[in-house]
Amino acid sequence: MRIDLPLEDFLALPDTEKVAYIGDRGILYAQQFRRADLDRYNEVADAARKLARRPQGSAFMSGLLKHRMALNFFVQPSSRTFMSFNAAEALLGLNRMSVRDPAISSMSKGETLVDSVRTFISYVDLIVMRHADDDAAATAFWTASRAHRRITLPGGEKVPVPIVSGGSGTTQHPTQALLDVYTLERSLRPVGGIDGKTLLLVGDLARGRTTRSLAFLMPEYRDVKLVFAAPEKFRMGQDVRDFLDARGVPWSEVESLDAGIERADAIYMTRIQDEHDAGKQKGVHEKAEDRFRFTLDHLDAMKPHAALLHPLPKRDEIDPAVDDVEDRRVAYWRQERNGMWMRVAILAHLFRVDGLLLDAASAPVGG
Repeated sequence: MRIDLPLEDFLALPDTEKVAYIGDRGILYAQQFRRADLDRYNEVADAARKLARRPQGSAFMSGLLKHRMALNFFVQPSSRTFMSFNAAEALLGLNRMSVRDPAISSMSKGETLVDSVRTFISYVDLIVMRHADDDAAATAFWTASRAHRRITLPGGEKVPVPIVSGGSGTTQHPTQALLDVYTLERSLRPVGGIDGKTLLLVGDLARGRTTRSLAFLMPEYRDVKLVFAAPEKFRMGQDVRDFLDARGVPWSEVESLDAGIERADAIYMTRIQDEHDAGKQKGVHEKAEDRFRFTLDHLDAMKPHAALLHPLPKRDEIDPAVDDVEDRRVAYWRQERNGMWMRVAILAHLFRVDGLLLDAASAPVGG
């Protein structure tokens, strides 16, 4: 359970090798999950939303983790991920603290991330973190594994304080990938779910940690095809393409949204991630090229069962008129709320109360 490697050696490992150290004691990388894990998370998320519809179910959920304390350590801008984790924690009764501005913490005095995490662990039973550094979540997990503090799970298992990545640098956003899979499965349920479908990923794929993480999950589904539509400078990273090749997932690239939309069962739009640009002028954003911008005409071209997703926030890559269309294929607002239910499932699993949610949801009403 303790990682005996020096931090530098642990961080130097490929992500696929770090996964072996993580097990189910944290969530750092999309590559952690197998199909059985994904199906289980989806099932628990469905159970949570079912329980929350009635007062007794909601009261049951809110009592499960009321003895636990969570820290939402978000030192990179976030609204949806922060709010959905906060809401999920509240649904399960978790007490909550947050650190959102490093300027008013000891980090502003030069404290290392390792020392900050060791400090946090003294007070909380879970750390959810968003950080601009690609290695921040891995550093926190390494630190937790070596700290003295352990929490006791149902059944007596003692584990390090769990670390959950709410987005790390430009490389990984694993909990977003989980909620995206949940949204896709629910949206495509009438036609058999994700298996056998074609997903069109559009926009800044080079720095879009959401699309990268989603692509890393696709080998877990049968006969999925990926189509990438991005300007040359924003092409999907070679590491993701190599990963897909090694696992037999077909992928292709097209020059525009138009060139891929008619064959797509889901379209996943992303904005240009220009916050990562050096010397970027505050409040000034690079516009999406017209050929990668979703309009009402594209809605007309979509398959009848297809789903339009976006991790949000969005800018000009989707015509605002699309927001006002009464069309179930426009799924990104449902996708946002799905994030809360998926994060309930994530937290329930980490604290080993997910089985209680499933049992409660399947019990007769009033039973």
